Amino acid sequence: MRNPSNNSPELSAEKRGELLDFLRKEAHVKKTWINTQGKPVSDVIAALWCFNRDSDGNRPKNIQGLSSFKNALRIIYENLLIIKFMNTQNLEFLQSNLKYFGFGDKLNEALEKNISDQQKEFQLKLEIPHFNNKMDYTLHFKKSDSTDMYFFNRYDAAIQNDKSELNKNQTFYINKGNGVTAKEAYNLLEGRSVFRNLINRNGNPYSAWLKIDFENKDDKGNHKLKQFSEQYGYDLEKTLSNFPIKEMGSEEQKLMLISSLKKGNVQQVTMERDGSQSKYFIEAVPQYKNINVYDPKMNMVKRQTVQKENSIIEQSTGQKTAAKKEQKQDVDDSGPKKKQTRKKKLSV
Repeated sequence: MRNPSNNSPELSAEKRGELLDFLRKEAHVKKTWINTQGKPVSDVIAALWCFNRDSDGNRPKNIQGLSSFKNALRIIYENLLIIKFMNTQNLEFLQSNLKYFGFGDKLNEALEKNISDQQKEFQLKLEIPHFNNKMDYTLHFKKSDSTDMYFFNRYDAAIQNDKSELNKNQTFYINKGNGVTAKEAYNLLEGRSVFRNLINRNGNPYSAWLKIDFENKDDKGNHKLKQFSEQYGYDLEKTLSNFPIKEMGSEEQKLMLISSLKKGNVQQVTMERDGSQSKYFIEAVPQYKNINVYDPKMNMVKRQTVQKENSIIEQSTGQKTAAKKEQKQDVDDSGPKKKQTRKKKLSV
């Protein structure tokens, strides 16, 4: 960075005060990035007092080293502009991240204050109502060990229900800006499945349905996540085509329906049977390669009662074919013993 000329105009009182406040904060957290002309932060701050004026507008007397710090002041100020620019970019990125993950802008002010205070790490809390439940979120932010950049690492999500036995919580991790959104966290804690684009440990992208395994926890006390990748064979669109869903007849509505179900939402649909239309709610169930169907009062409906007749026949035929294959496999696996028994029956 170039050194400003000794003939450069003096900084305004506002800029001097801004710089002084900044350096005080840096000294308070024992920063060592400023070492101008062999002077530590504390000495530079002491010298900067010479740029403040008293209530009468006069500068303090007996100032030492004023001339030697004029250039230092401008160099530091240019560094300050760079740091402030980086911090602003970091803040805007984090605020954008919060919006993407569904936390809105309610935390923006608190986020800016904590970053301005140069906290090593901090947490922000937010409550979001969902129907008869509410979600409590605790967002974790941490400062880099090597720079002034902050990162949104993870958040804790807890669902609060009228019945305490239904309360659940889970920690969701953010990997390079990728992770489960606030609404998806709610759906997962409700027991539904969510389709996500993920990144494995080697940094390679892949897609999978996620479902919380409430029966098992990892070594950190977090519920394990079941994953059903594309190789698992769950085709949501094909599954939906087995039902007389009116929305599937419109390309736009079909895409919206599939997108909503992939987020783990319970989605209302219209089913047409025998010339009449009825409202139902459905949710994706990738683990069993199907969907759940509910009536308007959220009572479970037997799929066979609303499924297309031809799809029921196809499903039944498929089950019989699978059963025959299983029986054939049992015969093949039994080997010569089975064949010998059959010969005896034939001879009789």
